[in-house]
Amino acid sequence: MTINISKHYNNHIKHLDQNTFIYKVKKAFYLLTDQEERLYEVGFSEGFLYAAKLLQNQPIKDSNDKKNIIGVAYKNANLDTVNKIVEKVCQKYLVSKNDVFSKGRTRDIVRTRSILYNLLHEEYNISISSIGRVFNQDHTTVINSLNNKQNKIRYWGKEYSIWQEYEDLKKTVLESIGV
Repeated sequence: MTINISKHYNNHIKHLDQNTFIYKVKKAFYLLTDQEERLYEVGFSEGFLYAAKLLQNQPIKDSNDKKNIIGVAYKNANLDTVNKIVEKVCQKYLVSKNDVFSKGRTRDIVRTRSILYNLLHEEYNISISSIGRVFNQDHTTVINSLNNKQNKIRYWGKEYSIWQEYEDLKKTVLESIGV
């Protein structure tokens, strides 16, 4: 005689203690007859062989291939390119390069950083974590800045001139770098 595990589980789900449940499942398994145990083993091995046969007919997709998942291949930051872009943007906004790479949070520095994050991510497909490492910031800070632009909030609001400045930067400053 075997114990119906699902019935036992449903009767005691309100008072479920994981260790007790695991013990009872093991106990139920050991109460199987030799023939029932063999049926479970064969069923598992047959199912495994069937799945392996199906998978052999299909190409294996690399789960680490992010291009297939999101459609864009992100890359690490080229420090020479980043330095050139930072210099040009800092000159335009009259902000010190040291201030941009520091932890300062004044409005002009945060605004300049936001422009840099968006330029590097949108125009050069540099990954968010790579941008964070270059600027000594957490990747969530970079994400927040990108979301500000996307949602048109804070200094990226419709009433501010940053949108036209951003487009001008993309056209003029970045073309002069030759990147």
